[in-house]
Amino acid sequence: MMEQTPFGRVNLPEPLSGVPEQPLVELGHGLPWITLSEINRLVRQQGVAPALARAWVLDELLRAIPLAPERQLELESQWREHHGVSSPEDLQPWLARQRLLPEDVTQLACQAERLDRFRRHRWGEEVEIHFLRRKPELDQVVYSLLRVSDADLAAELHQRIQEGEASFAALATAHAEGRERHSQGVIGPMPLLTAHPEISSRLRVGQSGQLWPPFQVDRFWIVVRLEEHLPARLDEPTAQRMLEELFEAWLKERVNLLIAGEPLPALPPLPAATEALPTRR
Repeated sequence: MMEQTPFGRVNLPEPLSGVPEQPLVELGHGLPWITLSEINRLVRQQGVAPALARAWVLDELLRAIPLAPERQLELESQWREHHGVSSPEDLQPWLARQRLLPEDVTQLACQAERLDRFRRHRWGEEVEIHFLRRKPELDQVVYSLLRVSDADLAAELHQRIQEGEASFAALATAHAEGRERHSQGVIGPMPLLTAHPEISSRLRVGQSGQLWPPFQVDRFWIVVRLEEHLPARLDEPTAQRMLEELFEAWLKERVNLLIAGEPLPALPPLPAATEALPTRR
């Protein structure tokens, strides 16, 4: 089978010989083609419907997001070069080996930029609000921790640290009964909310260097000192993470509707092909 491409006409893969005359699905390069009825059986029995639904929803979205023709050609050229397909002579055998159509190259080359444009267009104004809502979970801390099962020992170790008789690191290495003995008592950087509630409640309101008297958590007596607060900042990587979270929530809702057999709402307004979208500095 021949297909016209920007590099000329190329041979595309044919179904494997010897298969029944019925609708077929290709699993991958070098793998046999299987029937749609077999695919449906696997979908029912192996729980892959959500993955297929996600792929369908993404495909619908990607096909709807426009790109300027010159930008699309530029992305395709970069993608082919990255995969070692830099000349017309390379394209035909490469497509045959990968069992790809020319339109697949366009989709693969442009999908990351299309999704980025959609996310920034749709949720760019909501990033800061989402960040502030998530900030308590994103803030990180570094603290020193020492756990012992004896209350009197905990009180003694706390006093020695407070009076400067011994370092927290040395006492944690010598006496701690938890994994912190292997890190000289230092924990983090880690998200504040991942600590035990009894610990995080103190760290949240503490000042760097603050040492708390021993308190009990489960079967241990705890000595804690806050070393450093690392508040989350809305920089470009964090903004991208917020956009990704908002997009994934939207995508999950759409996938769930599709699986439930509910009608999908129309796609939200899409960015124009040449629209300049802001980036956070």
